[in-house]
This record gives sequence, structure tokens and C-alpha cells, in this order.
Amino acid sequence: MSKSHKERDQVYAVLRWDGFQAPDSTPEVQVTVKEVVRSRELAEAEVVRLNALNEGRLVRYWWQHTRLFPDGKSAGS
Repeated sequence: MSKSHKERDQVYAVLRWDGFQAPDSTPEVQVTVKEVVRSRELAEAEVVRLNALNEGRLVRYWWQHTRLFPDGKSAGS
């Protein structure tokens, strides 16, 4: 594994889409990051829990794999 792969952690963002926002609103208004966790299983379980809790509402949760870089670092650094 290259050095750059060692300098980041694999994490999972739990995302929320608010369908009740105005149809012409921007994605920045409609989508938020609820939380970031280190376990795929935890992210999947939280998505299932939240979607069940909000069933019938114009809200949808899903998870997305992403990376967490150390302080002062980014993908571009």
C-alpha cells in the first residue's frame, strides 16, 4: 500500500435527503451529512433505523463510503 493510502482512514457518511424542500432548491439545501462513522455495518444499521423511523415522510437516508484525512491534509495535499 502506498504512503498516501496509509495517511487516510476509510469512513462512512450517513446522508439525508429532504424531499420536502422546494423542488428548485439546490442540492446543498436538500442533502446533509448526518454523521460519519468508521464502520460500514454501523452506517448500514443507522440508515435502516432512520429510514424506518421516517417512513412515509419526504426524507431518505443512505450511506456513502469516503475518506478521512489527518488534520491539515486533504486529497489535494
